[in-house]
Amino acid sequence: MPSPNETSPSIPQPGFPLDFMLAHLAAIVECSDDAIISKDLNGMITSWNRGAQHLFGYTACEMIGQPVLRLIPEDRQAEEPRILERLRRGERIDHYETVRKRKDGTLIEISLSVSPIKDREGRIIGASKIARAISELKQGERNLAHLVEALPAAVYTTDADGRITRYNQAAVDLWGQRPSLETARWSGSWRQYWADGRPMPPEECPLAQSLAFNRPVSGLETIVERPDGTRLPVASHPTPLRDASGAPIGGVDILVDLTEQKRAERDMQNSAAELERRIVERTGELLLSQERLRALASDLTLTEQRERRHLATELHDYLAQLVVASRIRLAQVIPTIHDATASAALTKIDGMLDQALTYTRSLVAELSPHILYQFGLSQSLVWLGEQMKQHGLEVAVKTMAPSFTLPDDQAVLLFQSVRELLFNVIKHAKVDRAAITINVDEDRRELWICVEDEGAGFDVTDLSVAKNARCKFGLLSIRERMELLGGECEVSSVPGNGTVAILRLPLASGALKQPFPRAADTAQTITPSIDASSRNINILLVDDHAMVRQGLRSILDAHDNLTVVGEGADGQDAVVMARSLRPDVVIMDVNLPIIDGIEATRILTQEHPSIMVIGISVRNDPQVHDAMTEAGAVAFLPKESAADQLYEVILRAFPVQA
Repeated sequence: MPSPNETSPSIPQPGFPLDFMLAHLAAIVECSDDAIISKDLNGMITSWNRGAQHLFGYTACEMIGQPVLRLIPEDRQAEEPRILERLRRGERIDHYETVRKRKDGTLIEISLSVSPIKDREGRIIGASKIARAISELKQGERNLAHLVEALPAAVYTTDADGRITRYNQAAVDLWGQRPSLETARWSGSWRQYWADGRPMPPEECPLAQSLAFNRPVSGLETIVERPDGTRLPVASHPTPLRDASGAPIGGVDILVDLTEQKRAERDMQNSAAELERRIVERTGELLLSQERLRALASDLTLTEQRERRHLATELHDYLAQLVVASRIRLAQVIPTIHDATASAALTKIDGMLDQALTYTRSLVAELSPHILYQFGLSQSLVWLGEQMKQHGLEVAVKTMAPSFTLPDDQAVLLFQSVRELLFNVIKHAKVDRAAITINVDEDRRELWICVEDEGAGFDVTDLSVAKNARCKFGLLSIRERMELLGGECEVSSVPGNGTVAILRLPLASGALKQPFPRAADTAQTITPSIDASSRNINILLVDDHAMVRQGLRSILDAHDNLTVVGEGADGQDAVVMARSLRPDVVIMDVNLPIIDGIEATRILTQEHPSIMVIGISVRNDPQVHDAMTEAGAVAFLPKESAADQLYEVILRAFPVQA
């Protein structure tokens, strides 16, 4: 209910007197914000509300009885007779947009609705006008029109039937002609094609689909054919225009010319193809250059070794022999000298020659180890391990390979590679121990040489950067050297967990001289105090290095009461294979991928308490031993001790009943 203080009149209920009803209606008109004016058929103003005063600036006293032409600009005076003529015919004029003049002389854009006024007999005696200012709205429309006109994309609007109502100049430029408003339709007025060139029916064009389904279509690529027959690729972005109820009353579409984009894409594709061709061509040249550099590097290394060998031979055959001859001669002369001073001087010279001879022998060995050429690569690596003690590095050399021979150039390059790897351990690994393992994969006829340390390690991905590779262990040159020989150098390392470098080299036919020796032939096995042959022990061997597994298996196969029933390369393999094979003993490496050896041991001992796990590792830290023991391992053994102690440890872990 309105309060008594409200100025807006309430709606009178049926049964109220006519005078009251008219007064109430007059109050409503007076309170309206719109300008409401009445006039007779001669155009004379008969009523004027406060909305009219606010809109035009005149008071009611100033306008009642005045001609309505007073509000019409000079150039629009002809509108009034046409409006009066339509009123006399009883027509209603809705939302007629025009311009009127205010009291201060300024012009204002209005929307005008005019309705005829009839007397009780139905005769038209005047008209009622409702005027609303639309200057701000029209200015907004003009601003929007300017904005649309300035857009580089074609923009046009349509009614609900797809007839074009507005468009900008960019649309004219794109279409190649100016459409007729209200008659031209986008769907069917121009030919359209799918992006692949197939004709597009008018009902399937993006705008038609947008109007039909009352939803936007974003970025669909089509082809427009202009009147001159030229075709342009465009991206269409139609959106329906809706009334207050959400029903489509028209649509707006933005067409983006893709000609330059497509041209740029083709140019880019052509450039990419040309670049690819040049890359392939350049890559071929680089590969050829790389092969030449590899060959040159190999020739330089071999030349250096030949010169070293030649110099060592000269030192050994000439200088050393000369020194030895001099000492022999002195040994003959000194006893004959009776002068004590002269005898002492000659004795001192003999001592100096002894030092020179010792130095010469050492220099000869450093220049070119004759053992490499005399006894082969395996023995020279054993000798190299002994020589590395002079540099503070203890090297354990394990030879698990049969006797084999290599050409001198291959033997020299492998020897130099191993030597560089050991010096890398000294320089970068920050440890004083390393291991060399020599093995042969007889099935693949490959020689494997593993150089392993438990040092600082490094990020292997750094090797992909040339400048890092040069300062990281010199592995780049070793890889190049091995590739030239037809082999490879595989490096695995983790910061803080050591480095393993494996050199692989295919062996030529006839390189192997005898069958692969059993571990019992090359190492003394500890004999247990019990009858080891009274029962067979099934063993599962788990280690992520195939070469290590081969070495361990050769040790185990040397004993008739041990049977290796399976081999695993990671902790997951150990768990899965143990469930199916049910071995008596599992030999478990500590550092394994997927599941580490400690966790795998914990799982196995929980699931299968009868299985005995023996931990092995290149690391001999007490922490590793304690962790494996806590996980359930019955014993722990360093890998380098396996050859001598593994059999005895197995028997202690799994006693055989006599």
